[in-house]
Amino acid sequence: MRIDLSHFRNLPPRVLRNIVAFTGVFIVILTTGILVVQWRSAGPAAHAVAEDSKNASVVVEKPVLYPPMGQIPWWTTEQERPKFAYAQYATNLDYLCNSVINFTKLRRFGAKYDLVLIYPTAWSEGTSKEAQAISKIREHLPDVHLRPFDVISTNKGDSTWADSLTKFHSFALTEWTRVLAFDSDALVLNSMDHYFLSPMAAVAVPRAYWLTEKDKDMDIAKQVLGSHVMLLEPNEHRYQQIIEEAKRSGEFDMEVLNHLFKDSAMILPHRRLALLTGEFRNKDHSKYLAPDVDEEWNAMGEVSRSVLVHFSDWPLPKPWMHRTKEQFESVMPECPDDDMGAPDRPRCADRMMWTGFYEDYDLAKEAYCSILHD
Repeated sequence: MRIDLSHFRNLPPRVLRNIVAFTGVFIVILTTGILVVQWRSAGPAAHAVAEDSKNASVVVEKPVLYPPMGQIPWWTTEQERPKFAYAQYATNLDYLCNSVINFTKLRRFGAKYDLVLIYPTAWSEGTSKEAQAISKIREHLPDVHLRPFDVISTNKGDSTWADSLTKFHSFALTEWTRVLAFDSDALVLNSMDHYFLSPMAAVAVPRAYWLTEKDKDMDIAKQVLGSHVMLLEPNEHRYQQIIEEAKRSGEFDMEVLNHLFKDSAMILPHRRLALLTGEFRNKDHSKYLAPDVDEEWNAMGEVSRSVLVHFSDWPLPKPWMHRTKEQFESVMPECPDDDMGAPDRPRCADRMMWTGFYEDYDLAKEAYCSILHD
């Protein structure tokens, strides 16, 4: 194609200068746009490898660029890459079974992070039932990290929680960046992986909402922290501090946690993470629903959105202990005759959800814990 330039020869010099200037600006803008696109797609860092005179590889550092879009996020801790884990502790065979149930459920719900079992050092060897059970876990659940520790006990109060201080060994799991430790008398309802992405904090826990008083003038720091779920950053110094306080005071785990972290712990929303089975027996749900106290309680809706439920129905025994039919029925949530249900929930939803937890536990125990006795 032949371009006729004769028309340009007749243009005034001023017009020609403007055309040349416009063309130059256009070229600069176009070139800049191309470079920006390449810059954004290059990633957060680049290295050039060259051969020196001795044929040895030399890495030449190029400036690290942080474009506003398209960059790869990096974990900002002392560790090169984040490493997360769920932790359970077991001090008897019943709690060991519960840990197996929860670990299995986490995997079935798609949880992708490590699983860590804390158990008594005495179970590491020998021929006891507990030692044999640990061997079975090592055989059938090879992805579970086994970590033996000494049991920490207290002589105060009910023997049910005498060994609960053992959970604080989770702070010693320093090979992980962050650990989500929760009690074995809970039942996993879904993956909790997203909690690991919470803002960094030495300890993050939900409040013990059932102990919270509805007083607008109450100092927020006086509200009690729960210890049945803890998102923590393992740290050797912090671990020693907690163990020393636990042994010195002889108090239960919740008291120790509140004494050491009441003014510094990050608060996790209790809703969906720290649900108690006893909540389904209550008539007033305002403490659990807080701050949305005007919201209508929907038992089925809460279960569908929750990730963890904690068995707490005193005086009913824990689900792995023997209970009579009379005991079970005496604490069962009410089912009033005028409860007709609603479009988003069936009749007597509280009772249905509550009994469902116990039925689910019984089925899971039969299905998953047989490996401990085979």
